[in-house]
Amino acid sequence: MKKQLSTGVRLSLTAALSVAMLAGCSSNNNEPAKNDTSAAANTNTEAAADNTTNAANTTENAAPAEQFYYDMYDKVTDSSDFPDWKGKQLKLKLWYSHGTGEPTHNSAEQDVVTPEAKRVTGVEIDQENSFDNGGQDLNVKMGMLNAANDWPDVVMSSDTSALAELVKAGKVYDLTEVISKYAPNLAKRTPFDKLPKVLENITIKNLDGKTYGFPLELGDPDNTLKVLDPSFVSPNSQQAPDGMGSIWVRDDLLKKLYPTAKTQDEIDALYVKNGGKFSKEELYDVPLKTKDDFYKFLYDMQALIKKENIKENGKPVETTYAFGGGDNWSTLTMLQTYLNRIPANNNYFTYYDKKTKEIEFMFQQEWFKQTLLEFNKLVRDKVMDPKSLLENQATHTEKMNNGQYAVAYLWDTPDESVLKAAGKKYRYRKVFLDSPANTDQFISPAGPSGNNQTILIFKDKVAEEDLPQIIHYLDYMVSEVGEKMYTWGPRSAGLFDEKDGKRVFKDKDLEDAMVYNKDNGANNKYNLHNNRLGSSSKQWPPYPTYMWGGSTVTPSYAYERVLSPADGLSFFNPGNLPNNSTSTITTTI
Repeated sequence: MKKQLSTGVRLSLTAALSVAMLAGCSSNNNEPAKNDTSAAANTNTEAAADNTTNAANTTENAAPAEQFYYDMYDKVTDSSDFPDWKGKQLKLKLWYSHGTGEPTHNSAEQDVVTPEAKRVTGVEIDQENSFDNGGQDLNVKMGMLNAANDWPDVVMSSDTSALAELVKAGKVYDLTEVISKYAPNLAKRTPFDKLPKVLENITIKNLDGKTYGFPLELGDPDNTLKVLDPSFVSPNSQQAPDGMGSIWVRDDLLKKLYPTAKTQDEIDALYVKNGGKFSKEELYDVPLKTKDDFYKFLYDMQALIKKENIKENGKPVETTYAFGGGDNWSTLTMLQTYLNRIPANNNYFTYYDKKTKEIEFMFQQEWFKQTLLEFNKLVRDKVMDPKSLLENQATHTEKMNNGQYAVAYLWDTPDESVLKAAGKKYRYRKVFLDSPANTDQFISPAGPSGNNQTILIFKDKVAEEDLPQIIHYLDYMVSEVGEKMYTWGPRSAGLFDEKDGKRVFKDKDLEDAMVYNKDNGANNKYNLHNNRLGSSSKQWPPYPTYMWGGSTVTPSYAYERVLSPADGLSFFNPGNLPNNSTSTITTTI
């Protein structure tokens, strides 16, 4: 009986799903035969003794046994040290099924990644014939491929439910044995016992206990590295202590209330002067500790604005707002949890309560209702602008970027470039409450570290004898050497100088892109991987990578940064104090 895809797409051409099992693995696994270094037994021991000297000379002059890159990971530190691949060349047609696809695909002008991976492994992604969903929904695209029986060689996908249809239809290989045999780096860097979510994904939610996918692009690096290395502390948390956030305050108005408070320009200068570090005293230069302190601060700000009749472009300045122009998440989750000292990743819908040991509805709790009553009073007293309750996103953003709110929070930070272009002399800076997270009642939950992408290999298109070479290629790409190759470029590409184990990019634009996450296109020029940048989504074709955001061997973590005042805005953060990063308190559930 023929199997068929149950995609929900109304296509009746199911005969295309009939799959004939291909031949078993060849004896050489499609890899160059390794030299046989064993000595043939000589039955004539007397003759062997007479020729001892000749045999020794022959051994000394014999060519050394050929080495294969997959046996050399403990001997090299850069991909350029690997030998050239001398076996079969494979070009894989890839279907990138994430999202609906990109309207444009950018090719690297000086691609240093694809040629190097091909040189080492004999495998490359077919740039010309690979494809994405072409603006279609994944299931629609799958139905079209099914109808035409035009499957690619491999699919890279983040949709486990869609992959399950391919498995049920018998379209893709069971990779359990070949991954176990040919992927030592995967086993080392992605231990399934520590990352059960990954195992769940590649077994397609444990469909039948077999492994069908090769896991790629591990999730959030800080949390994943915390699982893999408990001593890891993010070098740039970019979040407040325990993830509780901050508020943003116009520094000119803050200075009027607290003369010793720093402006953002002063913070930037201090960042460079202190070598990128801030003391606790420097971070908490505004003496706010409790929710009541915060409310008093708002009323004091309102009185200041009224007393000095502060306006922007003739428009009144308000203290703050009660609605973010499109969503109440910023107020009810972020501002509320900030004031109640609730750790990150808890929201007004649900949270885990350590006291009751149950998942609770936050909006039903008396302390949550009390906070909303306090917000209601702020609206009635016009500390929170009543008009904000009726404003759409466009109006809200316009007021923010005109400096018409003294205090902002969450993602509603005014655009610095707009303020600067308008000639504003002030900036917005972070202000924190100087009090610890309430860990007696709350945890900072994070889902188990999983992977964002999985590769499956189609039986229709790939010969079974080629599986070892493909798995070796994927394993190379998730190795430390491979990850360094596509984030730094191979040494042979000449993109960096290296001294005493420290690498420095020669091209300042490339340094800005790969280290400081400036989306200037320099990384795309060389096809280097940094998916912290929006433009990276247009790189074509996508290739296998180890971790979203990069592990500790990538420039984002390994680089000796040149301190710049521009970074002070991000690094002025209690999360960068010793043992105070979000990853320190996070509980994996």
